[in-house]
This record gives sequence, C-alpha cells and structure tokens, in this order.
Amino acid sequence: MKDSESNQPIVQNDLWSITLPIRWSDMDALGHVNNAMYFRYFEMTRMEWWNSLGEGTLGTSSIGMVVADGHCEYLIPLKYPSVITVKMSGAAPGRTSFNSFYTIHTDDGRLCARGSARVVWYDNARESSTPLPASVVALLPASK
Repeated sequence: MKDSESNQPIVQNDLWSITLPIRWSDMDALGHVNNAMYFRYFEMTRMEWWNSLGEGTLGTSSIGMVVADGHCEYLIPLKYPSVITVKMSGAAPGRTSFNSFYTIHTDDGRLCARGSARVVWYDNARESSTPLPASVVALLPASK
C-alpha cells in the first residue's frame, strides 16, 4: 500500500524521533538550510536510533550500517532560527537490509521534508552485506 501523496509505502511504526535546533551554519548563501543538511538530519536520527539499540558503537566492530541509497523530497524551506523534529520509521526487512523513512517537521507542526534510505547491514572485514540482527528485525513490521 502506498501513500498517494508521497508514493512511499505506508509505515505504521515509528522507530525514533529527535528534536534539533537549526544552526546558522546549516544554511547556505540563499538563506535557507542547504539540501545536504537534510541528509545529515536523517543520519543523526538513524545514529541515535542505532545507539539506543545497545548493539555497540559503530566503528568498534567490523559490522555496521551503510546507506545503499537515499532520497529527500523538499517541501518547505527550513531557515534559522528554528527547531525541527525528525522522525524515523521502517518498512518490513529483507535478509540484510530495510527501508527507513524520515519526516522533518517544524516546531509549529509543518511538514518540511520527507525522505528515505535503504539501510544495509555490512561486514567491513568481509566487504559484504550480512544478515540484519534479530533485535532489529523484531522492531520492524513483519513482511506480508
């Protein structure tokens, strides 16, 4: 099932949410938050979620997450000063990956952006994907 407005799968579970201040340095010469920063906001949310799992700190073992692809739909420009909330949800997992979805809202509730990233579990020592941990699979919606 797809959301008719965004053409993204409808996902019922929220995995993580963070609130962030927009920094002056997040903006570009056009006076709004640079497009690359949206991906940084998604990454910050994803990394806080990872840290909450208790699976260890990324970079301390050979197993970790990599992003295979990413997308962002920019709806309303973000500007300094502002506070945003970034929410992350996930779709049914595959063997080694799952699709994560993100929304960015302003502190007054306006939807500013939505995005996605294909998150792959990766073994750096073997240089190949590896099965998702059972603890992650348990947090994601079941495959239909």
